[in-house]
Amino acid sequence: MATTTGFVQRLNWLSGGPTACAWIGSAPGASEAFTVQIASGDSDARIRFKQSMVNLLVEAQLAGREVVVTHASGSSVVESVATTACNVTSTPLQVDGIEVTQAIQDLGHSIPLLARKRTVVRVYLSYYATPGITVRGRISIRRGPTDTPVTIASANTVVLDPAHAGNLPVKREDAARSLNFVLPSSHITMGPLSIRLVRIRNNATNSIVNFGCERRPTVWFHRAAPIRVRVLGMRYTQSGLTHMPSNLDFDLVESWLRRAMPTGRVNTSRAIVDATASVPFTCDSINAQLAAIRALDVAGGSDARTHYYGLVSDGGFFMRGCAAGIPQTPQPDTVASGPTGSANWGWDFDGSYGDWYTGHELGHTYGRRHPGFCGETQSDLDNFPFTNGQLANSSMSFAGFDVGDPASGLAMAALPGTQWHDVMTYCDFQWLCPYTYLGVRRRLADENDLAAGPGSPGAGPGSGSSASGGRPDGRFPWQSQVSVQRAAASQDEVLVSVVATVNLTRRKGKIEFVNPLERATPSNLLERGEATVRVKGSDGTVLADYPIEVKLSSELAPDEDRVGIVDAIIVVNTDARSIELLLNNHVADTFLVGGPAPSVGALGVEDVGGNAVAITMRVDKKDTEYQRFSIQVSTDDGQTWQTVAVGLKDPSTTVDRSQFLKGQDVRVRVLATNGLATSVVAAEAFRV
Repeated sequence: MATTTGFVQRLNWLSGGPTACAWIGSAPGASEAFTVQIASGDSDARIRFKQSMVNLLVEAQLAGREVVVTHASGSSVVESVATTACNVTSTPLQVDGIEVTQAIQDLGHSIPLLARKRTVVRVYLSYYATPGITVRGRISIRRGPTDTPVTIASANTVVLDPAHAGNLPVKREDAARSLNFVLPSSHITMGPLSIRLVRIRNNATNSIVNFGCERRPTVWFHRAAPIRVRVLGMRYTQSGLTHMPSNLDFDLVESWLRRAMPTGRVNTSRAIVDATASVPFTCDSINAQLAAIRALDVAGGSDARTHYYGLVSDGGFFMRGCAAGIPQTPQPDTVASGPTGSANWGWDFDGSYGDWYTGHELGHTYGRRHPGFCGETQSDLDNFPFTNGQLANSSMSFAGFDVGDPASGLAMAALPGTQWHDVMTYCDFQWLCPYTYLGVRRRLADENDLAAGPGSPGAGPGSGSSASGGRPDGRFPWQSQVSVQRAAASQDEVLVSVVATVNLTRRKGKIEFVNPLERATPSNLLERGEATVRVKGSDGTVLADYPIEVKLSSELAPDEDRVGIVDAIIVVNTDARSIELLLNNHVADTFLVGGPAPSVGALGVEDVGGNAVAITMRVDKKDTEYQRFSIQVSTDDGQTWQTVAVGLKDPSTTVDRSQFLKGQDVRVRVLATNGLATSVVAAEAFRV
């Protein structure tokens, strides 16, 4: 018998039969092919033995372990497989493992690596002699056999304590106990990447230290859909003081999404918007405002796959966060909001807790539910797989890793899987476990396949959201039957966005925003439901009834009122004069529409000092009973418009110029509406 020693460079099943083929050698271009064939006449014991050999080859390839293959001379048929032994006497420095991580990973690299996402290679070393030594190192990476290898120096040195020799868990739990290598952006695009540890140096003597038990893993970077989110900082005044999120709050939200979420691209934008609700408002009121703003933005050309999030400073009061429903299918129009501030909660010391809090509420908009740990009401029906809401059940399985953000002054950090908790829990020390990470990744991919602009109906309750909001016992299976609205078909019809806050328990509600839309996708309608939008004519005749889903708050406990929002786009006849909100056939609110045609005067834009730009417009006060105003800005010469104020009775506000880039030309326009028709007046652009 003969033996061949090397690394598994490639492994796949051949077509036409249960035969595994493994290419084994020192490098991709210097390898031999060997086979493990499961024959039809093999006994059960023989089949299990051959399967164990294939499993060992798979594990060795993932971990980059060197293997010894036994085979007959001149034959490629494998008789046995073993990993090479590590001789700690002759070579005191040993490689315990190499882990390639982006946010959450195990030693078998079962979590897919995503293209364009910051990636760290962690090399775990043991030193079996005394005294210990401090080392640094270099790895070699290449995309394919013909690529020129690129070497990367470790970002740190590591003290090798003989007391920790062979103890891999203690090294995974501390970023300072592994050699960490940040991969360059050129080598984290889609495709394979081979990694080899080429050199370890004694940091004190600068001499090369030989090492044993070498690893040479090959990993694969996969396509990743982007996160699209617009973060609106909600400005409010309380007791004469104005409160809004700081730049640090915004920056850390964006940074956290890049570091923790399963994507290589985070397409974010930000703005400061005055909250329309009275202080102290709730997240449902903010979500209603966000929904109205989002509808106008999408009608104004913004990407319909963009999520909207409201960020509220806790400087005046603490607003508990929530999402407006938890959609079972891709629905980027699900909005959410939450607080931010400098409190550390006993474990978060980067200066703002808005980052992970945003991650929790945005997680709901991607369909993630509460696992039910640390005081939250369980709503996850898929059986969360980890004990106590943790990232893992053992220290040798999954471990979180924060790759850091030099631009924000955030260092790399190991997040032990048994000490940190999933972001969808209410526990301390929050990150994403594999269950949530992979679930969000699937939802991002599904959302990426949606149309970027208004298209055919299908994003409403009929696509699965009618059973989405709130706790399981707050959902209504009988709402699953839906009908599809046709789009406006004539000049006598208009698409209208209607947004209301509701309390189903008390049968109370308020229509907050009514805005006609130039282009939009009508919401699907329920056959019947607890909320109905009713349109009436001037004589009180009912022109149409629209049974609409109530998007219940994501954070409801069993003893809380069932609150949420109605967010619908309906087709309305221009003869309409009122819109009613009915809850369980009880009229909760009425909103007048139509009336005098919107009239607008000249629009003024004035620099009033600091970062404030005042926007004012003359209107005829006698017409304002029916009229509301929204203010929009554009930084791409009018191709797309973003709303910075909605539902105003007085068309004046101030815009914070710091939300724009220096040198940008910003166009401003005001939309005046009576609920059915809109007049638009624009001003000259101002330069930041």
